[in-house]
Amino acid sequence: MKLFKFLVWIAFFALGVANAQQFNFQTTSLSVLQKDKKGNWGKWSTPEKVNIIVKLDYDKNKIIIYSNVIQYYAIVEYLPKEVSKVDEINSYLCKDVDGYPFKISFIVRKDLKNKPQLYVYSEEYIFCYDIFEMVQ
Repeated sequence: MKLFKFLVWIAFFALGVANAQQFNFQTTSLSVLQKDKKGNWGKWSTPEKVNIIVKLDYDKNKIIIYSNVIQYYAIVEYLPKEVSKVDEINSYLCKDVDGYPFKISFIVRKDLKNKPQLYVYSEEYIFCYDIFEMVQ
C-alpha cells in the first residue's frame, strides 16, 4: 500500500511539472515613450535592435525581462483578455521589486500579420518590445 501511495504521489508531481505554465520570449527591438518635464507624452524612440529573453511564469506569478538590469515583476492581478478586430491583449497588473506599479501587456497585432509585442507601462515611460515566442 505504501508503494502505491508513493507511485500516486510521483505521478501527481510529474503531471504538475508537465503542466507548468511558463512561456519564454525573445525580443528583437525596443522603442521607448517618455513624458517630458510638463508631463506630456513625447514621441516613440526609433526602434533599436535588442536581444533579450523574457519569461512569463504563471505558476510563480512573475514576469522577468533579462535586460542589462534585470526587470523582475510580480503579477498582482490577471486582467481579462481583450480582443478586437486589430488586437488581442493579455494584460497584468504588476509590481517591481521596489513595489512600484506597472501594467504589462502581451499584444498580438492582428492588423500587422499577428505581430507579437510586449508593453511595459509605468507613469513616466512605456517600453515596447517586438517579441517572438521561443519554442522549448
